[in-house]
Amino acid sequence: MFKEELDGRVIGITGAGSGMGRWLSEDLAALGAKIACIDLNGEQAQVTVDEIAKAGGSAKAYTLDVSDKAAVFATVDAIEAELGPIGSWINCAGVSRMVPFLECDEELWDLTIDVNLKGTFLCCQAVVAKMLERKDGTIINFASTSGREASTWQEAYCASKFGVVGLSECIAKEVAADGIRVNMICPGTVHTEMWDRLKFEYSKKKGFEPDDAFQYFIDRVPMHRLCEREDVTNAALFLLTSQSSYLTGQWIMLCGGDHME
Repeated sequence: MFKEELDGRVIGITGAGSGMGRWLSEDLAALGAKIACIDLNGEQAQVTVDEIAKAGGSAKAYTLDVSDKAAVFATVDAIEAELGPIGSWINCAGVSRMVPFLECDEELWDLTIDVNLKGTFLCCQAVVAKMLERKDGTIINFASTSGREASTWQEAYCASKFGVVGLSECIAKEVAADGIRVNMICPGTVHTEMWDRLKFEYSKKKGFEPDDAFQYFIDRVPMHRLCEREDVTNAALFLLTSQSSYLTGQWIMLCGGDHME
């Protein structure tokens, strides 16, 4: 069912060089989508492309700083020229650090807002301009449970992700009548390369050993497990396809019941 809808569709994915962006790139390519693998680290994006090619899929790597407006618009133009009209876009690029509020300097604040919020804004703007011409398209913006619930030591990150939620809802309302749907995935804890770094900061905040961090989350989550690759892909498939054709401006809290509204 999903393969019928995704076969041949051009999907741009930021943050495709690692973590959830890489997972989605590989899994959606396996269903026949043509993936534009976009990452600040072009070498990592190429690794993702190589893995997709080994599995018989279609993908091309693009190096991009999502906070650079001219580069974002140029990359979107290049994707359409090289792969075809963009049918879907997933904003997965992100950065996160955990520090006490008074230790959050301007450099960390600016980096977090630039990548997580401004990058999402610019990519959406560039892609929506293309989708409006065709009156069709789906966009997924990755927020976080931290985009719906405050957390200590994460003022910059929470601000950026709360912003992504508000931005996504506004865009969704504005372009709904034009055949474009914009939704969000808000994951809880996912064991990616990012969390392999964050566990040291989180353990410092909580006062336990870094290697105990993931068990802490497992014990806290009502389902008693972390968010896994299949959970992320299944949520994305739902939002990308006609299974969610009457859904826009909404978020999926992918957290095993750890946060409910």
